[in-house]
Amino acid sequence: MTEKLPFSQWNPIIAEDFVKRWEGLRLKAYHCTASTLTIGYGHTKNVKPGQTITKAEAERLLRDDLVEHAQALAPAVTCKLTEGQYIALLDLAFNVGVSAVTKSKTLEYLNAGLLEKAKEGFLSFSKQKARKPDGSVKYDNGKPVYVTLAGLLNRRKAEVELM
Repeated sequence: MTEKLPFSQWNPIIAEDFVKRWEGLRLKAYHCTASTLTIGYGHTKNVKPGQTITKAEAERLLRDDLVEHAQALAPAVTCKLTEGQYIALLDLAFNVGVSAVTKSKTLEYLNAGLLEKAKEGFLSFSKQKARKPDGSVKYDNGKPVYVTLAGLLNRRKAEVELM
């Protein structure tokens, strides 16, 4: 049987390789598909246009970000998780934000032990607001338009495989 532990007993660094695989490494600041200024392995806090970092700095930022995300997510996770479930959940929070995960039905299902519903919930995070060429959000009848991004869908499927 695969060991299950409370969320806070897992070490966030075990998610590092998984996150790296999906984030990729960029040593110069850039705008991600959500138009957020990003650098390193998906780091977004206090990034400045034109900023550059070293690979060692990117590694440190990622580790710090994983620890920070895990600490913020921990109070909302009431179930025990396998290592794969932990990595999947932490990667989801890293990618879409802790707030989005803690407010989601996905986490509610996971906490309730409804694994199949939780897996479906993971896949629901594969959409992003559509953007115009100028970077502004597209709207239809006053509501943002959402599109499924192949890269996000593939990442969500990889997370689900860990569960």
